[in-house]
Order: sequence, then C-alpha cells, then structure tokens
Amino acid sequence: MTTKPPASVKEADPNSPLKKIYTMVEDFKDIIPVTNERYRLAFCLNKYLNGEADSIKEALISAKPESCTIDIHELERMVTEKYIKLNLTKD
Repeated sequence: MTTKPPASVKEADPNSPLKKIYTMVEDFKDIIPVTNERYRLAFCLNKYLNGEADSIKEALISAKPESCTIDIHELERMVTEKYIKLNLTKD
C-alpha cells in the first residue's frame, strides 16, 4: 500500500491584502502565542477589510483571542497602526 504525496500549495501574492493581513498578524505572535487564534484574528480582520465587520474592534471581539497578553484596547490600537502603515483600506 502506498500513500500519495500531499497536494501542492500555491503561495498567495505577497502584495495581496489577504497575505498582508496574515503576515501582519504573525507579527503579534509574542502577544497572541496560539497559532489558531492568530489565524482566526486574520480571518476576522479580513472580514473587516471586506466590509463584513463594522470596525477593527468588532473584528477583534469576534476573533476572541483568549491567549492575548495585552488589553483588547491596546491590541486595537496596534492593529489600527499596522493597517495604516500597510495602507490597507476597506473596499
């Protein structure tokens, strides 16, 4: 019996907004040590970018990063600064 090799993964364009969000959230690995919580946060922030969430704060509340070592208001400030720095705008 043999096993098949895993499917290949196509890397996202590094200039796409989605890739920028996931890369940005990885910068918070010291603040949010659980990988799945960072992925969920990136997903929720992408929903904000697409207009499915009203604010960054709402996206943070939806993500519920329980392992976060700082206050949610401080995290909101940091994420907002990164959004501005990366020039991510809502559609």
